[in-house]
Amino acid sequence: MTGLWGRRWRGLGARPERGASVSVLTAGFMVSAALFLGLVVDGGASVSVLTAGFMVSAALFLGLVVDGGAKASAVNRADAVAQEAARAGTQAAAPAAGGATVDVAQGVAAAQSYLGAAKVPGVVTAEGADGIHVTVTITEPTKVLSLIGIDHFTTTGTADARVLYAKGT
Repeated sequence: MTGLWGRRWRGLGARPERGASVSVLTAGFMVSAALFLGLVVDGGASVSVLTAGFMVSAALFLGLVVDGGAKASAVNRADAVAQEAARAGTQAAAPAAGGATVDVAQGVAAAQSYLGAAKVPGVVTAEGADGIHVTVTITEPTKVLSLIGIDHFTTTGTADARVLYAKGT
């Protein structure tokens, strides 16, 4: 059956019987909604360009919200792990009570041990005679953006810590 302007009706459900009264407002709304949603077509296309564009935009927005939140969480985790590893390293490097020697090599080993226990890859280096620098890298898979080819994201966290001590106390 053909509807307005000789177009075929598709997807609009039950139509009124011939001679039934339908308000002009209701009919106008149905036609407008059908045209907007791409339900009324001539050549067999079933989705309008506007609807397809809207759906792609909505999917991208959802991906940015979900995977953007996961990325923010991964950044926080990377920074926290780096800070904790640096703290563990400086605590291990600190001189014993009454001592005056900072053992940075022991601190580096303790920080690397912390990263191993946390199962996070990273690099620990000594900074001068009393400092430790930690860099960690976290790679997480994406949940929604993988649909458009972005399979994972990588984030890096860094931290520096220095041993503070008073000589002779």
